[in-house]
Amino acid sequence: MTPTAPYRPTTLSDDLRRLLDHAGGRALALGEIVEVLRGRGMDVVVVILVLPFCQPIPLPGLSTPFGIALMIFGFRIALRQRPWLPRWVLRREIAHDTLAKLVKGALAVARRMERVVHPRFRFFHRWPSFTVLNGLAIVSSAFILTLPLPIPFSNTIPAWSILLLALGMMEEDGVVIVAGYVAAGAAWTYLAMLWWLGEAGVHRLGLF
Repeated sequence: MTPTAPYRPTTLSDDLRRLLDHAGGRALALGEIVEVLRGRGMDVVVVILVLPFCQPIPLPGLSTPFGIALMIFGFRIALRQRPWLPRWVLRREIAHDTLAKLVKGALAVARRMERVVHPRFRFFHRWPSFTVLNGLAIVSSAFILTLPLPIPFSNTIPAWSILLLALGMMEEDGVVIVAGYVAAGAAWTYLAMLWWLGEAGVHRLGLF
């Protein structure tokens, strides 16, 4: 009798490469991505949605609709319901060239994260109170993402918060989830600092 090979769960890198193979040079709708990656499909979609914002330059016109979609995603988690995104988001197609670039970026992040991300402090993912907190942290960061601020890092910090929270929940890593909380706090601190500097500038100019 041939011994059965032990089951090895696929890594995020494996799933991303499988997604690109499935595309076969054609555009894919986000809903199809969810279907292909049944195990972690919605999580991968969230990673794909936030990756374009994880760089310093804001992307005008995209952050608001994607931020609203991610707020809905976060509310579903906070209500301890199945993660869900609106149909208008899932119907959105990604051209193959764009998909390839996003997957390449996601692979670079995944390879780095897989060295350090592993299940630990799982109560940050499994306890109901932390599940609510995780969802609300995503909502708060996604709200900042919706603001059309043409200022460097205004998208970057909340996007990294959402990315860390998604990866932490995906791999049940409480340390990464906490890093997502810290990034969410940093995003609000940065927003408050911009508000304070703007208000101080207005008063200095004597406009009010």
